Amino acid sequence: MIYADKGKEQEQFISFVEHAISILAEENYTSFLSLFDSSRLAEQDLIRALKYLDESRPTVKVDNPTQIKTENQIIYMNSYNDGSGYWMDYDLTTDGELNDLTVQIEFLKQKEGYSVVLDDLHTL
Repeated sequence: MIYADKGKEQEQFISFVEHAISILAEENYTSFLSLFDSSRLAEQDLIRALKYLDESRPTVKVDNPTQIKTENQIIYMNSYNDGSGYWMDYDLTTDGELNDLTVQIEFLKQKEGYSVVLDDLHTL
């Protein structure tokens, strides 16, 4: 559960996601997954996605967005029409360049705050 001030949701959600990706960049998959209230991915799904679904490939090293800022960063975020929360697509980078991987996250309104759901990590 995270809390976001009204009118500052985008800023605070991006901050949360960048913190999560900084942990993913350290290849600490268990800690990464533990940040979310729920996840549609298990650790092995996450690793498989980082290998572009090819077990013979090494995992892709993703940038830590809190350390490496890039002009190529692409973040899509919008609210659900029914007012239930927000969704975000956050494109990952490697060495400052887009690497074809996108993290999809939902921020679902609760009585107080938002539950955070890791929806997917997939190739663009």
